[in-house]
Amino acid sequence: MRAIKSVLVVAGSLKRGDPERPEEQVLMRSLRDFNIPKIVTDDVPVFMGLIGDLFPALDVPRKPRLSKPGGVLLQVVQLEELLTVRHSVFVVGNAGTGKSQVMKSLYKTYQLMKRRPVWADLNPKAVTNDELFGIINPATREWKDGLFSSIMRELANITHDGPKWMVLDGDIDPMWIESLNTVMDDNKVLTLASNERIPLNPTMRLVFEISHLRTATPATVSRAGESSRIQCH
Repeated sequence: MRAIKSVLVVAGSLKRGDPERPEEQVLMRSLRDFNIPKIVTDDVPVFMGLIGDLFPALDVPRKPRLSKPGGVLLQVVQLEELLTVRHSVFVVGNAGTGKSQVMKSLYKTYQLMKRRPVWADLNPKAVTNDELFGIINPATREWKDGLFSSIMRELANITHDGPKWMVLDGDIDPMWIESLNTVMDDNKVLTLASNERIPLNPTMRLVFEISHLRTATPATVSRAGESSRIQCH
């Protein structure tokens, strides 16, 4: 249901941007453009064959760009399309496959467009869970802020409408990612042990730069993994 809802969101966005386009073309393009970024190269022909069976003789061009997208450029386009409709995105690929280059290229594009992008990154496995999200001192009851909670609060307090990314660079560990479930789902709120609630506002995105999803729990996958993944290879 979550995937269907996401495709409908994409379709609605496309229809609003091009209201004269026939509905079957809007649906075909939303199914294609939403799912292609998540599929490994070997499976693309199979997927496109299924699309061809559903929409015979229908070929809708991608959103016009300065040049024909391919390679890194295609992945930049795919990342931008996913970030438009999803607030949590996994950029997946082994070391050396261009994950960082794809993200930096899109970020630089935003800068050239004068959109004032903000990028804050951290390795969640470089610190403890308490250092990441904060902790209440059991003796004094004083609250000590965490690295992630501090970054999220700072980005939430930026008033301009440019894109704001929190990039978590490091493979998923259930020990820390479970604390982000309410941020990644439709609540879009980080709830701290201090009872503070920090909202993920409409300009903010969680971007996970990872090599695989093998250690992701079903809860994590259902919230973001299967509906917002771009595969670098």
